[in-house]
Amino acid sequence: MTGETVTVVLRGELDVTIEGFLRGRLSRIHAMEPSRLVFETAQVTYLDCASARLIAGTGDWLPAGVKPVVSSPSPIVRRVLQASGIGAFCELRP
Repeated sequence: MTGETVTVVLRGELDVTIEGFLRGRLSRIHAMEPSRLVFETAQVTYLDCASARLIAGTGDWLPAGVKPVVSSPSPIVRRVLQASGIGAFCELRP
């Protein structure tokens, strides 16, 4: 955490087997009340829609008009977010 920005570094496969773990970690971050949330996803090798929805859903508890940032999306992350439409709820950054 830097100031009011929390950066979450994700790697590996984000599928149904880690959904509960990810949800728990995000709940702990929610309790910190960050003003900005950045997901570093360069090393994500698989992303299912449930995990993508969890990431995008964090925007619900950020200040109005602020979207979670998906930084350095791997090709699969970019593809899932764009193909599913979930990316509209995030800010994609190279």
